[in-house]
Amino acid sequence: MRATASTALLVLAFGGGCAALSDDMRRAETSYETARYEDALVWLTDLEDDAPSMDLEMRARFYYLRGMTEYRLGHRAYALHYLAVAREVAGDGGAGLRPEWRQIMDRTLEELTPRGMSYRPPDPSGGEEPAAEEATSGGEA
Repeated sequence: MRATASTALLVLAFGGGCAALSDDMRRAETSYETARYEDALVWLTDLEDDAPSMDLEMRARFYYLRGMTEYRLGHRAYALHYLAVAREVAGDGGAGLRPEWRQIMDRTLEELTPRGMSYRPPDPSGGEEPAAEEATSGGEA
């Protein structure tokens, strides 16, 4: 009898946790959609520790909302990180993301992704740097 009561309590505890997680995600999404980005960030920050336990669709939504919230708040590096994770979690099929979210995410990632990935400024002529110039610099900037 004791084992049955313990099992019932565990089911209720985990079931209640899932409902609370879903409710918090809805609140974060509503805050984002109503342009209350600071509020959305509070909800999403609170949910971050739970992200690994979310199902695939909710996890993709979480990372998308977190990335776009960071973007709207002007935090470009964080936005790039979270949107890149959202793209990986959602996969090619866009699991958990509305089609318009997928389009927005792709455009935003295109904007945020650095070009050239070099510590040197881009060459205005579009040409490559001569190898001799690298050799004379000693390999340091």
